Amino acid sequence: MDAPRQEALPLQLKDQGDFSTFVAGAAGPLIESLRAQARDHGCGFYLVCGPSGCGKSHLLSALSEENPGAFSIDLRLARCFSPEFLNIDLPYVALIDNADAASGDPAWELALFELYNRWYDGRHGCLVMSATPSFDQIPFLRRDLNTRLGSGITIALGALQEDDCVKALRLRARARGFELPQAAASFLTRRFGRDLRKLVAILDRLDSAQLEDPHSLTVPFVKKILGLD
Repeated sequence: MDAPRQEALPLQLKDQGDFSTFVAGAAGPLIESLRAQARDHGCGFYLVCGPSGCGKSHLLSALSEENPGAFSIDLRLARCFSPEFLNIDLPYVALIDNADAASGDPAWELALFELYNRWYDGRHGCLVMSATPSFDQIPFLRRDLNTRLGSGITIALGALQEDDCVKALRLRARARGFELPQAAASFLTRRFGRDLRKLVAILDRLDSAQLEDPHSLTVPFVKKILGLD
């Protein structure tokens, strides 16, 4: 069977933004090293891990934007289809989001295992995967797959510090075409925590509300939009 062509995939990483809206926090030096490797067609395997909302998908999406021709796929979506989607000739940058979604499915685990082995045998370009748990905590049926995922450089992302989270939130608002004042961003971060996925969903609500009722996003106005006391 011929390897599937990337442009046929309806399963690529959802647009999460690019590096202009990404705040790396403490992982900054490792992420800069990864970006340089990908840009210069270097060879390396990276596993990005961390809890929901810490920026894993955003990072892989930004790498995809920065490297035209990259192969990118979200395994949470791909699991509805055939493991043949991973039977590809690897380009210089291959991005596998939510690799842990393959766990428990023998066919998908084998496809992921074989993809890694093709990269390892060819030592060609950068292979980047993301997962919520660390490599040793993913409940793969194939324990040798845990070993493979632990063989490279692990970039552990965590919740951003409050100042970095506020910065990221304001950058995301600016990318949507509106300004989120510092005070309002700080209020949202303290009130709703530092899960950027949840905070970005709130930004979408603020954006829609401001289109209907143009108003500076003061803390009282934000509370009114969100129905908070």
